[in-house]
Amino acid sequence: MLRSFRGKILGKEDVQKPEQSGWEFNYAMDFVRQTLQYEQSKQDQIIILEYMLGIIKEDLKNDLLTTILYNKENFDKKISHPFPIYYEDEVGSKIWAKPDEEKMKKVDLANDCVLVLAWHRDRMRNIIKIIAKNSFEYIKGNHLAYYYTGVDLCFAYNGTHSISAGIGHKKGFIEAKTIDIIPMFDHVYTDGDCWYNQHNGNKLRELYDFRVGVIYEISKIKYRLENEEDTAELG
Repeated sequence: MLRSFRGKILGKEDVQKPEQSGWEFNYAMDFVRQTLQYEQSKQDQIIILEYMLGIIKEDLKNDLLTTILYNKENFDKKISHPFPIYYEDEVGSKIWAKPDEEKMKKVDLANDCVLVLAWHRDRMRNIIKIIAKNSFEYIKGNHLAYYYTGVDLCFAYNGTHSISAGIGHKKGFIEAKTIDIIPMFDHVYTDGDCWYNQHNGNKLRELYDFRVGVIYEISKIKYRLENEEDTAELG
C-alpha cells in the first residue's frame, strides 16, 4: 500500500514535527511528507520533489554568492565539504566518500548548482570586470571542485572568486572530481543541524547550512522512488 511504501521511503529518521528545533528543515520535510501522502502518482511525487530541489539549490547557491555583498569586509562565514567525508555501515565498518580520480565532471557555471564562497572584495571586483569583458578561462590547477553525484551539487574550494564571477556572468565551465553520494543514503541521515549514523544514531558532524540537509534528504527519497522495485505498492 502507499502508506507502507511511504514509510520505507521516509524512514524513521525523517519523522519529525515542525515545532521542533530546526524549523526550516522540518517544514521542508513536512512538505515532502504531504507530497508522498496526498499525491497518488509516483510521477507527480517526483515532479514536486524535483521542483523543490531546483529552487532550494538555487536559493543556497545565490545565498553563498551574495555573502560577500551583504557582510562586512573580512567576514567569518566559511564553507567546507557539504557532506560527511566518511561514515559507517551497519556493522561499523568505516566507508570513505572518496573522489573518483579518474572520473571528472564538466560543470556548467551558467546552469549547474555550484556552491562557492568568495571572500576578498578587491579580488572580487577585479575579476568581475575581467570576466565581463572576456570569456571565462578554466585553469586546471586553480579551479578545484568536487561534484556530488546522487544530489547533483558541485562544491568549489579553490579559484572561488573567478568561479563566482563566472556564475554571475553565466559564462564558462570547470571540471570537478566526482564523489558518489548514493551509497551514503542507506547509512546517513540528517535533521538539518547535524549528520547522524543511520544505524546507531551517533553524530558525525554539523552542517554549515540546513539547505544542504534538505537537498540530501529529498534526493534520497527521490532516488528511492525512482529505483523502488516493487512499484505495485504505489497503486
